[in-house]
Amino acid sequence: MFYLAPHPDLDRPRRGSPVMFTIPWVDKYFSRVRPWHVMIIWGPFASYMLYLASAELRPLSIALWAAFGVLSWTLLEYLLHRYVFHFAPAEKSQLQRDASWLIHGIHHDYPWDRDRLVMPPTVTAIIAVSVWFGFRFLGSAEHAWFAGLVLGYVWYDLTHYYLHHAAPVTALGKWLRRYHLVHHFQTPDVRYGITSPLWDFVFRTYPRDKYQGLPDDEARIEAGA
Repeated sequence: MFYLAPHPDLDRPRRGSPVMFTIPWVDKYFSRVRPWHVMIIWGPFASYMLYLASAELRPLSIALWAAFGVLSWTLLEYLLHRYVFHFAPAEKSQLQRDASWLIHGIHHDYPWDRDRLVMPPTVTAIIAVSVWFGFRFLGSAEHAWFAGLVLGYVWYDLTHYYLHHAAPVTALGKWLRRYHLVHHFQTPDVRYGITSPLWDFVFRTYPRDKYQGLPDDEARIEAGA
């Protein structure tokens, strides 16, 4: 289904970058994305939204609506991660199991794959169009709000990549990295926040368990330390 390449159930996360689709050009151009793709596509788009907003609102209103857009993204990030990326497929439905692997399962199977850490632009565009038309009731404020939402998304994708492939030096960066890696290797059914644990607190998916105090060491997390 979906022209997916064979993907056996793994007993543990693996390194590498597997073939995702049986059609080579689809696998190359639609499943492999790097952070710079996100920046060159959505950075100018957010700037254009702010430009349109400048013809409709005062600077302070633009700043407030954009900030609200960023906050709105953190909620959307949480809801997508929890209810879409981690939806539980029916065991007897091959279609659902393939969809689950396509949407997010491959990332948990191969969490070090640099090509599968940010959303493909096609997926992001579908979400963006849906949100845009769903919030037309905001009227003249929508451009500023949407700019903040898109900037929040860019922040999310870059943060996600950074947490997997960098060594943070700040206390916040180390904490976020530990928080996300524990989600990957120990508690995939909680800790859904990537850029912030805010909504984990609100929706009670922020457990205070033995894993929260682990040092920022990926190897120890993998080993279950």
